[in-house]
Amino acid sequence: MGKKINEKIYRWDEINSDQEILIRKMLYADPGDILSKYSEGILKDVFLRNIHRFKRKNRSFWKLILGVSDDEVDKATAKCFRSSSELWDR
Repeated sequence: MGKKINEKIYRWDEINSDQEILIRKMLYADPGDILSKYSEGILKDVFLRNIHRFKRKNRSFWKLILGVSDDEVDKATAKCFRSSSELWDR
């Protein structure tokens, strides 16, 4: 957890949205670094609003770490067209 997160590696397409960068960090960075830098509330909010971006392992991991209930995931999935229209979970 001592390493600083290199912001540039998450801007491969020059997108500068803080939310997009945080999502990419949640998907690809060391979770310990993310958990020490961001509050649980912010992470949970980003996770639930972008539930379609998290597949199987990532979704299960962040759900467990952030204490997200099955009901919260179901509600977030129902609100998200991308998740609610999938034929199967990848």
